[in-house]
Amino acid sequence: METKNKTSETQTPGNAITHSDTPTNANAECVGPSSESAGKASSCEGCPNQAACGSAAFNSPEATAKANAEVQAIRSCLANVSHVVLVLSGKGGVGKSTIAAQLCHTLATQGYAVGLLDVDLCGPSAPRMVLGDDCVAQTIHKSGSGAWTPVYSVHNVAVMSISFMLQDSNQAVVWRGPRKNSLIEQFLTQVDWTGETDGLDYLIVDTPPGTSDEHISTVQYLQKANAVSGAVVVTTPEEVSLADVRKELNFCQKTKVPVLGIVENMGQLQTTISKLKFTDPTTGQDCSEQILAVLREKCPEVLSCDVTSELFASASPPVETTADGLIGGAIGGAVGMAQAYQVPFWGRLPLDPDLLLACEQGRPFVQVKPNSVASQALKDFSQKLVSRLPVDMEMQS
Repeated sequence: METKNKTSETQTPGNAITHSDTPTNANAECVGPSSESAGKASSCEGCPNQAACGSAAFNSPEATAKANAEVQAIRSCLANVSHVVLVLSGKGGVGKSTIAAQLCHTLATQGYAVGLLDVDLCGPSAPRMVLGDDCVAQTIHKSGSGAWTPVYSVHNVAVMSISFMLQDSNQAVVWRGPRKNSLIEQFLTQVDWTGETDGLDYLIVDTPPGTSDEHISTVQYLQKANAVSGAVVVTTPEEVSLADVRKELNFCQKTKVPVLGIVENMGQLQTTISKLKFTDPTTGQDCSEQILAVLREKCPEVLSCDVTSELFASASPPVETTADGLIGGAIGGAVGMAQAYQVPFWGRLPLDPDLLLACEQGRPFVQVKPNSVASQALKDFSQKLVSRLPVDMEMQS
């Protein structure tokens, strides 16, 4: 029988509360309403709470009691969660949900208890990547204690998402900031992650693009309880993406969220020759069958070979990293960005059609194609996560 001792190196011992009174809709660099410069600091400019902070409205006994109760609710909800990891990117369409879901799958295949919290409220795609077609029929229920029970794909993979609350899976979520903040607060205070595993080793939080309400609310709520273990930042290698991801890295710096590593996604196409389409350059006609027939006859072993194509001209070149993941030398792309911000570069995940299919079906790619380049990358990412945020696992007979 395997039991896990939950550890939380990032949490402050005792019941000390830091910035627990910070409003969830405050600016990312909020000094805190209890600060002497509240409402006066340059970071207060444009904040909807500037006037209230300046009048000390957040320092009343009632406001303080409410803030302390909120912190205790978050701590209670996450009491049996060892590490909370955010998956971030300033750019949309770079594959955050793919990384988040496959990290969950990969960690689960290694015996860890994992949860996936989807705070992309307007585009909740993570449940399909964990549950496949079953995600459409799933709903969440309340336990006897009144807490929400997440949906489980297997006994050690739990998922919570707004998609389980929608009557129609194609229904648009058209909410303003306050309503989004309220649901995120409920996700972080009213979900029971106990399950059959007595809690989670890792709670992976899939976030929407940008540095908007959902990011600020999630980070501020978690920081009230000292519960942010770190973030994995995802990018594609072209400058259009990198420019936005740098903003995300600045967001992490301002909010003091540790960046565990940067993942470069979809910079390469990885597939087998047998799955390629061939076109006659003079006529434009598909000649795949003829070419594949020749290959089957003349050199059939070639058909099972992997082929790789760089999809972006600015894709980062191969590099050697040190034991802590940092690199040296003047290098561009995602690697150069990691170097500039002095954060670890975790590596590259290629665009593999089989990986995309596994995500559609909610399957662990490391089990679908265990020897593929993408599977090796996912195993490497999970190992780096575990090394940075270890969980004690003791075997008992």
